[in-house]
Amino acid sequence: MTDRTTSFEPPCRILLATDLRSHSDRALDRAVQLARQWQATLHVVHVLTLGSDESWPTAPAPSGRQAPTNAAVAERQIRRDLREEVPGLVLHVTEGDPADTILATATREQCDLIVLGTSEAAAHGSLGHVTEYLLRRSPASLLVVRERPHGGYAHVLVGTDFTDESRHGLTAAAGWFPAARLALMHVLDIPYKSLWLDAGRGEQLARMEMATMQSFLADTPLPAEVRAQVQPLVEHGHPEAMLRGYVVEKEADLVVISAFRRGMAFHLLVGGTSRRIVPAIPTDVLLVRAPA
Repeated sequence: MTDRTTSFEPPCRILLATDLRSHSDRALDRAVQLARQWQATLHVVHVLTLGSDESWPTAPAPSGRQAPTNAAVAERQIRRDLREEVPGLVLHVTEGDPADTILATATREQCDLIVLGTSEAAAHGSLGHVTEYLLRRSPASLLVVRERPHGGYAHVLVGTDFTDESRHGLTAAAGWFPAARLALMHVLDIPYKSLWLDAGRGEQLARMEMATMQSFLADTPLPAEVRAQVQPLVEHGHPEAMLRGYVVEKEADLVVISAFRRGMAFHLLVGGTSRRIVPAIPTDVLLVRAPA
């Protein structure tokens, strides 16, 4: 992977993973929109599962007129779904395990961002196998698309825990979507808050948290005019519930969260929260990979 995500520069190589089902259409439209906005190369990968009805024929058809292979049919459908020519488009149609093949293709092509649609499992509050695998293992950033795009992202909510990783998520959001309205939310989950935190201490804690938020913003390498436009928010509760509530109430069209590049350590330390956030958010979610 390249290191373009360490700056304000947006990805220069995007990988769209599609299974050509109905939920992939929105991801395809978003990937094309971002590729045009960023003038990025768009790679599209479709994996034919080994042993399935999609697999390539192993024997010639009995008639003299050969039917197109399933790979050719898939490629034709992708081009038809695009509706118009996409400059620099690269198609990858191959057999294999979907999760492994997507990851291998993104690594080989040095893609900075993987885009995919939601599965039926995600619609019921859980993650599909491929999405969860990529959340845990992909060194590239990951965009999970739910909404049909109507232009570029206009209202972006960034989650922060005041770590360097979440600072990287904020700078990426500002650099990738410069025209968007930015909100920055810190969520503190305090068990049994009402039992030990009275009103006075609660107000004191809120002031301390907001002071920490302002310090975090001041230390984030943003242009002064961008920093001044970021809306700071401090909430108490479960992160997925607070982020979801904001999205529903304020109609944000993208939520940005961050993660380490630490292999399985991500799954153990950070992935638990991300695995709850991604299926809980009713709009698109961007997981930004911070540099090691």
